[in-house]
Amino acid sequence: MKKILVLTAIFFLSLGTVSSFAQNDKQPTPEEIAQKDTKALVKKLNLTDSQEFYVDSILTANYVGVMAAMEDLQRSGMQDPETYRTVNEQWQQKNMAAMKKVLDEQQYIGYLRHIGKGKDYKKGKDGKWYLKSELKKQSKNSQ
Repeated sequence: MKKILVLTAIFFLSLGTVSSFAQNDKQPTPEEIAQKDTKALVKKLNLTDSQEFYVDSILTANYVGVMAAMEDLQRSGMQDPETYRTVNEQWQQKNMAAMKKVLDEQQYIGYLRHIGKGKDYKKGKDGKWYLKSELKKQSKNSQ
């Protein structure tokens, strides 16, 4: 059971969850984690009310789903960490696909940065996200 908790915690942390829950002895529910992540994303990405609703719904559904998938693996006796990582990545891909439908381009890039997947992007002088390669081209052209 400890293995599934550790792997689930890794999944949630890979999604950008800052875990103040770790100070409690109680394992947070997927709903609690989704709510905390949603609040962080509302603040970070300046989400509208309707976006907040969709983001919360997406995260809640997918966090519950990944927890169930991890528990199923654990109940089946699966001990290969790579299998857990594969399931984790599949659920992360589902989150990203759903978020892309709800967020505008700049918000989506901010979301990718939030979960550690947007390392190819950097903010330009205008405060917008750009591919690092585009910023290099822009700086070369302006010189």
